[in-house]
Amino acid sequence: GFIIFAGSPNGVMDEFHDPYAYNLFRLDTQGGHVLERVTGHVLSGIEFPNLNTSIDQITYNVSSNFDPALTPDGNILFSSVQANGSRAGGKGRVMLCVDNWDGAYPRPIYGNCDEEIGGASGKSQAKITFGDRKLVYIESPYMNWGVGQLSAVSWDAPYNKTYERLSKDEGGLYRSPYPLPDDRMLVSYAERGDFGIYWFDFKNGKAGELVLNDPEWNDHQPAPVYIKYKPRWINTFTAGKDFGVTVVTYQPFDQVKVEGYPHSWGTWICFDTTLTDLPVGPYPHQRAKVTKPGDVKAVRIVEGVRCIEPDAERFKAGAGKHLVGGCRSSSNSGTAFQQRRIIGYQYVEDDGSVVTSQASDTPYYIQNLDERGMAVQTGLMWAYLRPYHGRICSGCHDGSYRGRA
Repeated sequence: GFIIFAGSPNGVMDEFHDPYAYNLFRLDTQGGHVLERVTGHVLSGIEFPNLNTSIDQITYNVSSNFDPALTPDGNILFSSVQANGSRAGGKGRVMLCVDNWDGAYPRPIYGNCDEEIGGASGKSQAKITFGDRKLVYIESPYMNWGVGQLSAVSWDAPYNKTYERLSKDEGGLYRSPYPLPDDRMLVSYAERGDFGIYWFDFKNGKAGELVLNDPEWNDHQPAPVYIKYKPRWINTFTAGKDFGVTVVTYQPFDQVKVEGYPHSWGTWICFDTTLTDLPVGPYPHQRAKVTKPGDVKAVRIVEGVRCIEPDAERFKAGAGKHLVGGCRSSSNSGTAFQQRRIIGYQYVEDDGSVVTSQASDTPYYIQNLDERGMAVQTGLMWAYLRPYHGRICSGCHDGSYRGRA
């Protein structure tokens, strides 16, 4: 009964100086009572009395999360911009991510690590095929392109060895893949500028039989009408044996009021702050030195603040281009656009573990600090807490995934 969509508040800029920063929201089509049927709790969030419904934000990226799609097991698959400072040499990247429909457990799937095929290219409009369970997506050379080539990795084992380029005709452009249960797939395709709807020819790696091509319009986003699968809800809170499903609601657990809006506190745990495969080197995305248990004395927790700035000149793009951020830098920061502020510090145990609590639904990253209070590795992680979930998702080999803890 929920509608998951991507939305951006008016006046918000992302880290690429674009006038938007999308995140995923959950719209309750029954006035906040969809969850009540299963859990006994009414959905709490942003109230829309004129629509008689409630909207709840489920991701908190200071860049953008977009292109949500339902997976066969009831999760939400989406594209996530990873652009914190020195990510991918200051250029950032778009990865494919999956999350519970309640926003409680994000998992990076493909495209967040340097060694993954595709590099810093954009990955969007991902869908999952029914038969061989391939994760099909549009791969493009630039992050803000909505068109490109068709690529795929295994949904069950999304590693480099399962990567394949599906489209072999480099002269055309694709978008809007839509797999069907009978193993066919619709795509939007154009050789030059006029997009039409085609069946994709997997054998020859190109657009096959024409479905529709209106010469006066670009035809996108085919969505055939058929009886869809009923997804199984995989989440973190069991509502009880009488309901027959597993769901989650994070209200009203440990709820407090902040500026009149309901908020909660969350706890995160890191078992080993020294565990990483990043090389040692002079660059911001590398470690300053080899660390072992006992070397990391504390962590600094830094919040990423969304930029809502009416005066564009105050954050003039390129003002710090001589620094790591290049042309994407601004007068606010030499390495990233978003503003920052320190939430606080937490002592790290001798075995390298750390646990702390803080306000939930807040984007932040963590820095490892040595005995002098200097950062051993900056940008360890972007994350954001959801109440009562006692785990942390680093999500990437270098721990620098912007996700949710």
